[in-house]
Amino acid sequence: MRHLRRIVRLPLLLIHVTIGVVVIALAVLLDRLLGKRLHHGLARRMQAFWCRSICRLMGVRMQLSGQAMAAPPVLLVANHLSWLDILVVAANWKVSFLSKSEVRSWPGIGLVATGLGTLYIERGQRDASGNAMRAMAQRLREGHRVLFFPEGTTSPGNNLLPFRPRLFQAAIDAGVPVQPITIRYLEANDEPNAVAPFVDDEGLLSHVMRLSAEPGMRAVLEVGEPVDSRGRGRNELALLCREQMAEALNPSEPHEEQAAG
Repeated sequence: MRHLRRIVRLPLLLIHVTIGVVVIALAVLLDRLLGKRLHHGLARRMQAFWCRSICRLMGVRMQLSGQAMAAPPVLLVANHLSWLDILVVAANWKVSFLSKSEVRSWPGIGLVATGLGTLYIERGQRDASGNAMRAMAQRLREGHRVLFFPEGTTSPGNNLLPFRPRLFQAAIDAGVPVQPITIRYLEANDEPNAVAPFVDDEGLLSHVMRLSAEPGMRAVLEVGEPVDSRGRGRNELALLCREQMAEALNPSEPHEEQAAG
């Protein structure tokens, strides 16, 4: 059955991604010609549909829990397990993501990501975090939601990696709250799905092939309480968000405080 799922899903996924990239790219162009604001035109509707349909194709069902999502502008932070994180978030909310700069050069995907408002961090360049933070603050001042992954890389998802506080400064500079989102991929018995995390330097194609054989899973997105950035430093914001996310991941376990960074 696993091989049959892979045989059926992979060609459909390739077709879906290809058509989606073309349609969204054209929608971005149309929105610009019509003077539509970012995330308020046809491209955003196409993005949401595309993300939801890819999740359905891959057997991923989405479940929202916790608090209501704050109205923009707000800085969002989420734990990072997989490339699926982008899809399950974008399927539900209008968000500008912060991504590694390599994504910008990916054929098709980079064009669409940029057109949909993705911001980039140029790792390895001087003051890369500072430049990214300033771009995020500007997008927040323009009235949007901006999301970044404070762990900086993917993890297996059972615990949080240390947070990098510097980018929380964007919320302070823009005068907006920070709201955490905790993502989990669960089996039918509520145990974590072992295949969903994209870790250990595995290639994207290899991970997509493994994931395509899975019978299905739930992507649970738990939205936390917004944290007011006024009167707080970036280390405190990182700690308060991390505490909420750690509790959502392991509600019955004590959590160690993160050292300031």
